[in-house]
Amino acid sequence: MQILIILVTAIHLLAGVYWAGSTFVLAGLGGRGAETLFRSQMIAAALAVAAGLVLWGVLVGGAVGPAETSLSVGAACAVIAAGFQGAWRKQPARSQRIAAVLLAVTVVSMAIARYLG
Repeated sequence: MQILIILVTAIHLLAGVYWAGSTFVLAGLGGRGAETLFRSQMIAAALAVAAGLVLWGVLVGGAVGPAETSLSVGAACAVIAAGFQGAWRKQPARSQRIAAVLLAVTVVSMAIARYLG
């Protein structure tokens, strides 16, 4: 079971870092190049979210507390970010900037969760 957690965590982290990192760069570039990276960003988003769901099911289960609330906020922001990137594809500067803010909230909420409870 531990090897599964390690592998899924690695997928979650690598996909999330690629997705958030490329989003931050594209936001800084005013969306230039977003069309080129769109597919890989959406694949990374899907992998990050799917792996996060697996980790939630294995590690969190039905627990409710400050840490789980923080993780939930981060997960919701990630899903909303992917939605903006997909729905506002024709407005790459706006979609990447909004997604960058949401993914920053995601990263911070997940990083601090372990210290909340």
